Amino acid sequence: MNFLLVTLTLWLLATLQVRLPTLAGLRIEFLPALVAYGALTFRRGNALLLALMAGFTQDALSAAPFGLTALAYGIVALLLTATRDVLDRDIPPYQFAAGALTAAAASIAACFVLGFSFKILLVAGLAGLITPFFFFAADYTRYMVKAS
Repeated sequence: MNFLLVTLTLWLLATLQVRLPTLAGLRIEFLPALVAYGALTFRRGNALLLALMAGFTQDALSAAPFGLTALAYGIVALLLTATRDVLDRDIPPYQFAAGALTAAAASIAACFVLGFSFKILLVAGLAGLITPFFFFAADYTRYMVKAS
């Protein structure tokens, strides 16, 4: 049930990410928040699977080379699952850092192919700001699904 819910969330966020208007020329990215949430919540194998699925979905909808974002998301998911035992996932600054790191890794990976832009830092910061709100909404949804 959780996997189906997460897969539907992935498709919904990918659709929203493409369809929402830009904010000062920056596209709002939701998939880094989903990858950070999965890496800090699920077991390592499930988190890696979610990161790869999110990365391939992102690559299918972007101009970056196919598989590059999936590789970056996968590496970040492995790093975040390794730090999960040391740091508390419920601290908003840690959630911000996890979301910003995920977005920055994907942007930097694309930067090596397409060239550097300062928008990378802004996109990472915006994704980091969204991440704590996503954690709250996802935890609340998981709680409500378990309660019913």
